[in-house]
Amino acid sequence: MESIKSVILAGGVGTRLWPLSRTYNPKQFLKLNGTSLFQDTYTRALRLSGQDEVLVVTNAIHQYLVKNQLEELGISIPDDRILKEPVGKNTLPAITWAMQSIEKEFGESVVAVFPSDHHLGDGAMKEIAGAREISEEYLVTFGIPPTHPHTGYGYIDPGEPLHVGMKVRKFREKPDWATAKVYVDAGYLWNSGMFLFSTSRYFDELAAYQPELISRFREGIVEYSGLPSLSIDYGLLEKSKKVAVVPLKAAWTDLGTFRAWYDHKPHDASGNSGHAELLDS
Repeated sequence: MESIKSVILAGGVGTRLWPLSRTYNPKQFLKLNGTSLFQDTYTRALRLSGQDEVLVVTNAIHQYLVKNQLEELGISIPDDRILKEPVGKNTLPAITWAMQSIEKEFGESVVAVFPSDHHLGDGAMKEIAGAREISEEYLVTFGIPPTHPHTGYGYIDPGEPLHVGMKVRKFREKPDWATAKVYVDAGYLWNSGMFLFSTSRYFDELAAYQPELISRFREGIVEYSGLPSLSIDYGLLEKSKKVAVVPLKAAWTDLGTFRAWYDHKPHDASGNSGHAELLDS
């Protein structure tokens, strides 16, 4: 069986972690745990894919951060494994560019898509690979069973059970707290932003719902900055009738806020996380 190819999305800035996360040093490259979240994501991707089967999509100004951080892991990444966006256009153009590059090089493939700024527990890669059998028919997203109402995540309403996972009934935007509680009580899942796509199903659905975008890529992009700025959720998944969600048992957090980092890291006897300087306090 062909291996699963991987795409790592490393173009965000992580504004909620300012001033640590900044334009030229965004959160996925911060070493708050000894290694960066990007390094951890790349290492996990190698459990699914060969090194030459991992593509990184990043902003052109971050390409050397990508190369340098992989060199720290003993990995020398060829220049053509980094897709360098001159300007960020959200996730749909970024993923489409990567999917087309993979299809052109490897032919029809199954591709896992990972944000570069999440923590993911052991066992997740096996769960993700297990969704492969429905990826020919469905665009697969991965949902996290919520532990509490959370206003910082989108939600997925799971519907009819499938052999693996469930059909998606509806996507829900980030709610207020009261609505989040309703979603949690109703069995909704947090939207993790991780996906598994076959190139054939992906481009079939893209042609149906974003024909102009796919034609721009098929014809060869002259001006990337002229592409529409679209998230994959809004531009494709919320429109398609062929979307499935697979709940993940592995621990997950997007570590997008200082509170998330505080909850994630160990605390000292005073309840502090990280190194604290206490002056007359």
